[in-house]
Amino acid sequence: MRKARALTGLPVVCEGRKYGRVLRADLSGDLRHMDGVWVGAGLRGARYIPSEALQLLGSVAVLSDCAGVRRRMEPPVLPMRAVSTDGRRLGAVTGAEVDELSFRVTALELSAGVWDDLLDGRRRVTRYTVNRDRCEVVIDLTELETEGMEHEERLDEGTYHGHADRRLGGDDLRGDELADGEEMEPEGPADRQLDQRQGG
Repeated sequence: MRKARALTGLPVVCEGRKYGRVLRADLSGDLRHMDGVWVGAGLRGARYIPSEALQLLGSVAVLSDCAGVRRRMEPPVLPMRAVSTDGRRLGAVTGAEVDELSFRVTALELSAGVWDDLLDGRRRVTRYTVNRDRCEVVIDLTELETEGMEHEERLDEGTYHGHADRRLGGDDLRGDELADGEEMEPEGPADRQLDQRQGG
């Protein structure tokens, strides 16, 4: 799978020759398919290559059967406002994942804001409908997936966010455990003798 925005800047190769660079991926109105790509071809201006003429969305280049047609560049479909099925505002749909061969959109990317993205990561959305009249993507909340295992670990690790190296001493206790005192054994006679030997 390739993120649609990751295509921007990739060279477009047609009949073995570099023709230009991708300016933007063009998604269908229902956000289910990539209709084509806009290509910057230097003095020849912006050209449009429909998905039927594309061979492959590679990691270093986009392969095409034709050089595209000259036409005015239309406004992008994304970003769009994201709402839940009960009308609650969720953020914005800012991107899409596209299959390299079929050009089908496999997931949308949901942003809940800068801080939420930094803390929890952007989310993948696979079940949704598009309300074109209101310029909204209606999302089924049961299908939200946190993007990346790293962010899932953070949710399970409290304030330590999955960093195993944030531990104190060699007893494998974290700072919150030491602060609570729940994992510490009460001081016994052996501990007092040890303190005396160490000058405590």
